[in-house]
Parts: sequence; C-alpha cells; structure tokens
Amino acid sequence: MALIAAGGVWPSGGGFLSDVRLTPLIVANSLAYAVISPDGQRVAYVANNSEGQSLWIRQTAGVGAGMRLVEAIPGHFWGVTYSPTGEYLYYVFEDQSHPVGGALFRIAAQGGATRKLMVRIAASPSFSPDGGRLIFKRLESNDRGYLLMATALGTEPRIIATSGASYPFRNYQWAADGKSIYYAEGTKNSSGSVWSIFELPATEGPAKLAMAPQAKHLRSVNWLNRSEIVALIPDDDSGISQIWRLRAGSPARRLTNGITDYALISVTADARTILANSSETQDSIWTASAPGMGRRQTVRISLPAGSYNDPVWTPDGRIVYAGQSNLWLATADGLERKQLIPERVIATEPAVSADGRSIVFVLRRQGSLNLWRTGIDGSGLRQVTTGRFDWHPALSPDGKWVAYVSNAEGQWTLWKAPLDGAGPPVKLVDSCSASPAISPDGKLLAYARDIGEIQVRSFDDGSLAREMTAPADASDLQWSRDGKALTFVSHADRSEQLWSQPIGGGPPARIGDPLPSDALQVGWSRDASRIVYLRREIRVDVALITNFR
Repeated sequence: MALIAAGGVWPSGGGFLSDVRLTPLIVANSLAYAVISPDGQRVAYVANNSEGQSLWIRQTAGVGAGMRLVEAIPGHFWGVTYSPTGEYLYYVFEDQSHPVGGALFRIAAQGGATRKLMVRIAASPSFSPDGGRLIFKRLESNDRGYLLMATALGTEPRIIATSGASYPFRNYQWAADGKSIYYAEGTKNSSGSVWSIFELPATEGPAKLAMAPQAKHLRSVNWLNRSEIVALIPDDDSGISQIWRLRAGSPARRLTNGITDYALISVTADARTILANSSETQDSIWTASAPGMGRRQTVRISLPAGSYNDPVWTPDGRIVYAGQSNLWLATADGLERKQLIPERVIATEPAVSADGRSIVFVLRRQGSLNLWRTGIDGSGLRQVTTGRFDWHPALSPDGKWVAYVSNAEGQWTLWKAPLDGAGPPVKLVDSCSASPAISPDGKLLAYARDIGEIQVRSFDDGSLAREMTAPADASDLQWSRDGKALTFVSHADRSEQLWSQPIGGGPPARIGDPLPSDALQVGWSRDASRIVYLRREIRVDVALITNFR
C-alpha cells in the first residue's frame, strides 16, 4: 500500500485498469467503517471502543481523530450517509447485534443535537439532488422488499416499488438529474444468482433494466453515471471482495487485486474519488465451563494467527474447526492439531457425529456449496449433497441422517438426506433459511427465525409441533441434553448472553454469566460441561482511490 501511495500503479492487462492510485488514510481510532463527503473534503466514520460505538468526522487531508459528533453508546451505527450538500449526516442506529427495525437520525456535520426521524428502516437513505427527499428500504416478514420515498425529515413516507427478489433493493441511488432512481438486486436460481441494475422513474412507473444481468455478486454498488458503476465483487472460491468497475456494453474491469478484502466503498459527487474500507480479521478460539458447572474456567486455544470459523466439540473432548484453507482437529488446548483434508479447500460448518467417527461439513467449489463427509481421521472423503447451494448441516443422533438448508430457484428449503446415500433427500420445510438443531432423541428439529420466533417441527415429516417467541437475533440454537429446553445466544439485553427456552412453554431465562461482547459461534460439548466459541477482532483500514476512470 505504501509503494502504491508513493506512485505505484496496479498492473495493466488481464482485466485490470492501469494508473489506479491508492493512498492510505491514517485515523487515530479503532474504525468500524468510514464514508467520504460529496465534495471529498471530509470523512465521517464510526469508531469502536469498550463503551460501544461513536460517530466522528475529520478532514480528509487532516491528521488525528477529528471531531466526535456522537458519544460512544452501546449499539451499532450503520448506514452513515451525507446529505447532498454535506451539511448533515444521517445514520441508522440499532442497539442489538443484528439490526432489526433500526431508527434513522440526523445531525449537523459540524456538530449539534441529534434528531430522530423515523423507525423501521433497513438500509441507509439516498437523497434527491436537491436534498428535499430521500428513499429508503424496508423488509417485511413476507420476504418482500419495499422501496419508500419520504421528505428529508422522514415524513410522508410512501411505497414507490416492491420486489420479491432474493436480495431486494440491495443498493439504491438517486440519479444526478433527479429524474431516476437506480438500484441493484439479486435473484437466486438453480445455477447460482443473477444480479441486475434497474432504473426506476422518480415520478413512479415501472422499472427497466439499465445494465444486462450478470452472475457477479454485487455489493456496495455506487453509480458513476447511468451506465457505469463501481462495486465490490467477491471471488467465487476465496470469498475475498475486490473493487470492480462495470460499464454497460463493456467488459468488467477490476480496480484492485491481491489478498486485501474490501468491505465498503463510497464515492464523491464528481465520481472521481473512492473511499475504500478494507478489513483484516484476527480470530481466536476459546473454551469455558458451561453455565451451572461452577466457576468459569476460560482457556484460549493455542493457534497461529489467522482467520477461523465454526469450532465444535468431538465426543472425546477435542475440537474441530475451519480455517487456513482446511478443516482441523485439535486438542482442547490447541497444542496438538492436524488438518483433515489432503488439499487446500474452503470448508465451513463442521458437524461431528454422536459416535465421533465422522464429520459432515460445507465445501465451496467453483461457486457451489455442498455437504461432504470425512472420517474423524480425514479418511473416506466423499460428497453427500449435489445442490447448487447446500449448507447448515445438523446430524441426527443415530448418525443416519443430515438435515440441511438448500436454495433452488431462489427458494430456501429445509431437507434431510441419508448419510449412506441409500435414498434421495427428503424436503421437510418449504420456507426455511436458518440453521436447524435436532433433538437428542432424533424426533424433533428446531430453528430460529429472524422475525422473533423459534419453530419446532417433526424430524420425520417436517410438520409443525410448536412455535415460541424468541429475540430476533437468537443464534447458535442447540438442545439441552434432556431435550426439554433449547439454548441460544442473544444480544437483546445489550450483552452477549446465553438463554434457555423451555420446550413445554414459559419465558426464556438467562443462564450463566455474559459472554465476551465479541463472542461468536457458541457450541456445547456433548456432556454439556463445556462451551467453545470464537472471538473475532476486525481491523479496518481506509484508503483513497483515484485515477480509475
């Protein structure tokens, strides 16, 4: 990055643009993300610290932290956006770990009192060129997306478009002439997903395609003009996102290359400068005594620096986890470990059988996700499912079945498949995208829905057994050993907390002490005496990108 900032350029040819210049910005705070002002003179950013998140602003060419606009508070600032003149900053604030029904606020870019404008907003707003109106998105429980228009103060909201796409209104932006609204959305199908750019009349009317549909997954889309965008596109195999420029009728060109993973981009009003946010992940895996097992004994597993995922216990007290392009089996202290797949693979979500002899996991290859099986020693590797997008495996206690979620033709469904391949998969639920958990007796399965509900169904035929209210961010759902309760993790009380929900009815109850605020992917040992979880530290850096047009 320093060499590029000093005058280096990205290599030309092979789909790359030459003469692109990248200049790092140094911010004296722990960044969550940053956006650039319309004139490019200022940067607004969200900072992390032990008290929560805070909102700041500083000169692009300045040094240091700049000026704090909003004090640190528990929760999450997302969708920070400048008004067209740069006079105001708008942001959505949510005090739970997974934003559901956030509230939109406005504050003067030079500081002052915050003003709450509206609630139930699902993404950052975009403004008309004169700043008098804004558009925003809402998502409803019927899986439809709604694009709404309102005044700059959030009053008089009205729906101007609806969509049943898999990823409705992923990004949207008002055209410079104020006559149109551009938006991107994706639709899943049997061969993957298709992403399209649409143009919608600002005075209402049917939308029309502005760019030909294509298979590249578009994120953080910014329009340079009607027929040209810059966006993040993740690599099919590694998942690392790079910055691309796409123009109607021309081949896509990549602006960046390498191992840097970009998370967010914003563009100045003259479409000449990009502020790029890149992220670097540093993970650690920890074990601790389970709630009710006396004083918590917390141990950090000894692992090399890197990115890890999905730690789970084996019945004999070892840990299987994903990371460093493989699956690994390690002792509980991490001092002894071995990789399980003979080649480098993108593997996630391992599930260990009750007898400890085999592992089912998700393998990404050539843009597809499928379930594969291997012995606990890495032997006998074979494919279990053949869909385009299969994930979230859960093994039955008898080791005969695996439940999983699949997507076909844009529809999320829950299935079970015989592990020995002695029959076809069986569909259990027509609409389900959440990770299932199978009861200890193998008769029931449960999953949490993001509308604030846990469903319990028959593992035999998928029929509904009962429904229970749960926090919208309930995750890491697992059954208790006796099958009488479900445990989950929620941030609903402003702390990462384990909860227990009785199957027979009644409210959930907190169990044990709060987990670290950055704890993820909590798993229980089979005897319920220990838990394992991931802690993730994300470092965000920002840089200016110029000379890309």
